Amino acid sequence: MRSLFEIAKSGLQSAQHSMSVTSNNIVNADTPGYSRQRVEKSPDGMQMDGYHAGLGVNIDDVSRLRDGMNDVLLNKKKQDMGYLEKKAELYEKLEASVVSDYGEDLDSQVGGLFDNFSELASNPQDVSVRNNLINESQQLTSKLREMSRSTDETSNLVQNFAGKTLDSINSLLGTINELNYSIKQSEAKGQPDHSSLDIRVAKLNELSELVDFESQVTDTGAVQIEIGGRKVLDEDQAYHLKAEVDDVNKKFRLRLENGYVVEPDGGKIGAEIEMYQEGIPEMKEKLNNIASTIVSEVNNIHSSGYGLEDNTQRAFFNPAGTTAEDIELNQALIDNPNHIGASDTAGEAGNGEVASRIADLRNEKIIGDAGDNQRLSEYTVGFISKPGEELSRLNSTIEARDSEIQMLKSQQEQTAGVNIDEELSRMIKFQNSYQGAAKVMNSAQQMYDTLISIVR
Repeated sequence: MRSLFEIAKSGLQSAQHSMSVTSNNIVNADTPGYSRQRVEKSPDGMQMDGYHAGLGVNIDDVSRLRDGMNDVLLNKKKQDMGYLEKKAELYEKLEASVVSDYGEDLDSQVGGLFDNFSELASNPQDVSVRNNLINESQQLTSKLREMSRSTDETSNLVQNFAGKTLDSINSLLGTINELNYSIKQSEAKGQPDHSSLDIRVAKLNELSELVDFESQVTDTGAVQIEIGGRKVLDEDQAYHLKAEVDDVNKKFRLRLENGYVVEPDGGKIGAEIEMYQEGIPEMKEKLNNIASTIVSEVNNIHSSGYGLEDNTQRAFFNPAGTTAEDIELNQALIDNPNHIGASDTAGEAGNGEVASRIADLRNEKIIGDAGDNQRLSEYTVGFISKPGEELSRLNSTIEARDSEIQMLKSQQEQTAGVNIDEELSRMIKFQNSYQGAAKVMNSAQQMYDTLISIVR
């Protein structure tokens, strides 16, 4: 009789616990990072003389259904995605701030400079032509200065982005460290903290968007994290990362408190550091190359020319301004356009040979990178189109990477996700089990009462 009560009792407890776990699954169906749980059961019993007697059901464990390898692969893909999306965002900003606002007709303005010198070669004594050359050349120098300022502003913006991303990384490492402590305590007691494990998965997922890292779960249940081969989180401590910024040389370094430099390659901060140190400086270098080439090539020819008043050895552009940041016309020519040296012979006001030689620069390969010289117009068009080309390439890669991420998410959802219809079906099954166990209990009680009445 006692065994019958114990069987019924274990059935009631099993059904009640199963319903509790199922209910928890249902209410967390849309909770980010939640892993479906399942009650693990086994039959209870004992060996009797000549037979084995069942004694009900044991609740062995509440398991957490999740594919850990899938999480690792997903984090790797998200590290790549974070890098690609951030880099695309920054190239979009660079395109908008430099190209769209100021650069869409830089090539036409550079071409306009040579057009105006060509016009001057045909009409060297025409004061209106000289004034027009001064005005349009000033517009060109103003555009180059504006583009330089805009590039610097984008660089400063990226630096601020990287600083904020680093703050988020440090905050997440601190949170994961706290979760490690809770998980280790639970593991030591033999009672896994499924909620903390799920939260840690979500936090690692967030971290993967910000920076590339390697992670490993230890025997104690804690997760260790390395960035760029440097440990930033061990079982007991999160190591704070700080930024070291060199504005002059455009360097953004991450350093641990022990002095080691950490060099991330992926995630948002990987893209931000790369753009700050390489992408934007490369654009600035090309812009400066355009400005310095215009200044040096035009001045080299113009300084041999004669103006309407026989003056020579005058630079067209201020020789002190050799970058896009400080390019400007010679103030003496602005004050008196007659000083523009169009002639190659003193006293020949109608001679436009020098102006013609400057106009012919448009057809010469006078600018390039690493010895690969191009025409100035070709180089300028390449400079303008660079952000758009990079953006197009990145968007194509992002589309492919997103498909991979969605596939991994779908696979994880099959294992860890909650299907409400299935859970409701299980709940009905557990309700029936509970009712059945209750009937066993009621029958046992009736049998017990009958036995007592007979004894009396």
